[in-house]
Amino acid sequence: MLRRSEANSRPSFYLSIQGAADRACVSKDTIRRMIASGQIRAYRFRGQIRIAIEDFDVAMRPIR
Repeated sequence: MLRRSEANSRPSFYLSIQGAADRACVSKDTIRRMIASGQIRAYRFRGQIRIAIEDFDVAMRPIR
């Protein structure tokens, strides 16, 4: 998992909703619901929604 070197630094890589859905093997609607509920933080860049891969990996951590 990638880590941020500083608290205010920008993530190094972003996923689209489709990319996040493919990575988690779920539908795009599931990712959208997770964004709406606050489980995943998303950013809007020029009209497109992006998810920082670090935030996505944190949200998709395994159950212990």
